[in-house]
Amino acid sequence: MMLVASLVWLVRRHHVSALAARAAGPAGLVFTLIALATGAIWGQPIWGTWWVWDPRLTTFLILCLFYLGYIALWQAIEDPDTAADLTGVLCLVGSVFAVLSRYAVNFWNQGLHQAASLSVAPGERMATDFRYPLYVAMAGFGVMFLALVLAGTRTEIRARRLAVLQARERME
Repeated sequence: MMLVASLVWLVRRHHVSALAARAAGPAGLVFTLIALATGAIWGQPIWGTWWVWDPRLTTFLILCLFYLGYIALWQAIEDPDTAADLTGVLCLVGSVFAVLSRYAVNFWNQGLHQAASLSVAPGERMATDFRYPLYVAMAGFGVMFLALVLAGTRTEIRARRLAVLQARERME
């Protein structure tokens, strides 16, 4: 979501896309933190440790740090267009970590994690008793993410409108 919105901003200079990318950052950070925390909670009784420097866990932690840096860069720059430009470029570079965290187990054949449960490759890897609830949960998280991004984008638009109105009021 952030990658597509950042590309639209960098190519077309559409302000709503920059605001949508900005709103997606905190939602992505929260989902990443939830995944890291619940992974540690489930991993401790299964593997006997809270954290292992496994390829998938390490790349996911780097992705979490990317989200923190992305949000911090938005906050650090006062000019919205400059901030959108720099965070757009950062998002393009940082999207590599999203791909790496997804395919880390395939790239490095080591670690505690199992192979991918869902795949386009032929062969069943997951029983249908688990697959359909997983699809429902994935759809639910997708809808929740979209709702958070839309609410955040609307908030950003209203904050910009308020800033313009306050600037006009001070000029009068």
